[in-house]
Amino acid sequence: MSRRAFQLRRRSIGFSLIELLVIIAILAVLAGAGIPAIRNMIYTSTGSMAESQLRFGLGAARDLAIRNSGGDTAAVFTFEPGGRMMIIPMVYVGQIVDTTDPSRKVGIANAPTAYRDVFAPTALAEPMQLPAGWMVRGFAPPGAIFAAGPNNSGSTVESNGWYYEKNPVGNRRMNLGNDTIASAVNKGNWVFPENGFFDPLQTDTGENRRNTFMVRFQAGSGRITGASVDPVIVLLPRNQIDWNTPGARPTGLTPAFTSKGDWRRIDFADNLPNWAKSVAKISEYDDIAALIGCRSADAALACSVNLLALYDESRMAQAIGARGVNKVTGCIYGGAVGTLNNASEVPKAPNIDLSLWPTTSLASGNAEYVQMLVNNYMLNALKYSDVESGGPATNLDADARLFRMDSYLGSIVETK
Repeated sequence: MSRRAFQLRRRSIGFSLIELLVIIAILAVLAGAGIPAIRNMIYTSTGSMAESQLRFGLGAARDLAIRNSGGDTAAVFTFEPGGRMMIIPMVYVGQIVDTTDPSRKVGIANAPTAYRDVFAPTALAEPMQLPAGWMVRGFAPPGAIFAAGPNNSGSTVESNGWYYEKNPVGNRRMNLGNDTIASAVNKGNWVFPENGFFDPLQTDTGENRRNTFMVRFQAGSGRITGASVDPVIVLLPRNQIDWNTPGARPTGLTPAFTSKGDWRRIDFADNLPNWAKSVAKISEYDDIAALIGCRSADAALACSVNLLALYDESRMAQAIGARGVNKVTGCIYGGAVGTLNNASEVPKAPNIDLSLWPTTSLASGNAEYVQMLVNNYMLNALKYSDVESGGPATNLDADARLFRMDSYLGSIVETK
C-alpha cells in the first residue's frame, strides 16, 4: 500500500482534534438550548399532574358528601416534613366540648371552652398525593386569624387558636396588623399545612398546636360551606406516643392507660370514625380533650377555606429571595427552634428557616416579613423592590395558580 493510500485510509477512520472540538462545541450548544426546554417540559407536566391530583382530592371529598347523608365531609390538606402534600377526605363524626386554651383542662373554674366539630379519615375515599415539591396554600381571610386581646369596645376577645399561639415557640408570625410591604391593613394570609411541625410533648401547654386548613362540603348536596373562622378538629394520628411510659401523652386521663387492650388507644383503632364517635361519648370532658381535642397530639385545628393556591415550593422560595428550600423539610420551614432541636432536624414548632435568606435580603432575620412576601407572591403582587433593596418597583413573575371553590356546584375553578 502506498503512503498516500495509507494516509487516506487513516483519515477515513478517525477524527482530528479540531474536528472533535467542533463536535463537542456543537453538542454543548444543543445541550444548553435543550436542557432548559426539557426542564420546562417536566415542570409543565408535573404542574398538570399536581392540578389533576388537587381536583381528584377535592372531587373525592365532594362525592363522599353527596353519598353521605349523615354529615358533612372535608378535603383536609396535610404535609409531613420531607414528604409530599396530601389531600385526605374526611367525614364528620360529631361534636365535642373542647378547651380553647390547652394549658387549662376542661371542667376547671373559668376554663375557656368551645364546641368543636370533629372530622376523621375514612376508608371510603383514598387520599391524594401531589408530585414532589408541589404545594397548596389556603387563604385565611381577615378575621380568620386574630390575636387575643381587647376589641374596639374594650371587651376581651379570645383567640380562636387557628394559626395563632399565645406564646409561640417557633418564629413564624402571621401578619395580624399592617402589611409593611404594601403599607396597608392586613388583607388575609396564605397559610401552609403545619400539622407536621410540633412537639408531641408540648400539646397541652398552649404554646404548640397543630394547624392546617380544609375545604368543607355539605352532606347530601356536595355544596361548599364557605370560609369559616371557627376551627374544627381533624384527626391526624401520629402513632408516636409511648403509651406504656408513665407521664406520656395524653395527660390527665383518668384512669391511665393500663394495657394494649384499652379501646381508647388510637394506635389500635381500626376504624377512626367509629373510634372517635365512641370517644365523644366519654363522660369526662377532659379525657375527650386529651384524646381528640386540641390537647391531643393526634388532632389538628382546621378552618374551611374557599381559595387555594397551587405552586412549586422551590420556585416560590427563590422568587422571595431565598437560596432554595430546607433540605430536611423540603419547604421554607426548618432550622433550629431555641433549644428544642438543631438545624438538621425537623423543627418542633412552626419555624421558617431564616438561614435560607442572605443577610442582604430585606427578609433577613424577619419571619413575619417572609410571610408577607408569600402573601404577595400568591396574589402575583410581589415587586422586585420588596425582595431586594434597590430593586425595580415592577411586579416579579409568580407561578402560583389560584383556584376558588364554586359554592353552589362544589367544584374548583381557576381564577385569572
